[in-house]
Amino acid sequence: MASRRRNLSSVGRGVLAASASALMLATGAGMADARPIGPFDVGGQIEVEYDRAGGPGFFGDPVGPEVDAAGGGRKQDFTNNVSIYWTAATDAHAIGGSIRDKWRTTGSEAGSLKYAVTDEGETSKPGRFQHFQGGSIYWSLGAGTHVVSGPIRDKYAAAGWESSPLGFPIADQSKGSSTVNQMFEGGAIYSSQSTGTHIVWGAIRDDWVRAGGENGRYGYPTGDEYDYKGGKAQDFQGGKITWSPSTQ
Repeated sequence: MASRRRNLSSVGRGVLAASASALMLATGAGMADARPIGPFDVGGQIEVEYDRAGGPGFFGDPVGPEVDAAGGGRKQDFTNNVSIYWTAATDAHAIGGSIRDKWRTTGSEAGSLKYAVTDEGETSKPGRFQHFQGGSIYWSLGAGTHVVSGPIRDKYAAAGWESSPLGFPIADQSKGSSTVNQMFEGGAIYSSQSTGTHIVWGAIRDDWVRAGGENGRYGYPTGDEYDYKGGKAQDFQGGKITWSPSTQ
């Protein structure tokens, strides 16, 4: 019986040890396998992202320990102006540079954009972007750093992002009580509760702007540009604007 009790005791200790390990791994981003990097430990999914996204050459050393973030997340800051944020819903992603600076003006993970769902990436034209739970941030040398969100972001995505004639955003969104618009390199996107979300660009936009834009006689666009009698046309609250090659 003594032998049997010893065996049961060993099994019990094994179960308790396994349970403790599982609890440690389930806590936060998981610091159970943390390793020292400079003056602080880096562990769990933050460590995975640290290694995957470039390691010490990209991040530098941590400037503090991993700490709690809003909504049950975790975060850690590094010397090269980069942070890693983690949640169970989004995994861990690095956020740095001008994009992190812009994100912080929106309230960081507690703001409208919430957590990153991708790492920062290259755009098809020279620039950078990063997608978040609540929108995207785009940066280019000429256009600066701007947030694109909501129905305007949906329209921008459908048009082909920065690869479309819209190019990069050149301003943040301008919001009214029931309207929102945003300027891009190659045009603008206008959205209102009554007219929907539509792109205005090219020669039609030029005519529309000369007529006072959304505050002029045409008002907001009610549809996108379409083919019309060998040229293009677009419908607005106050009428139609047409373009044909013969007018150029």
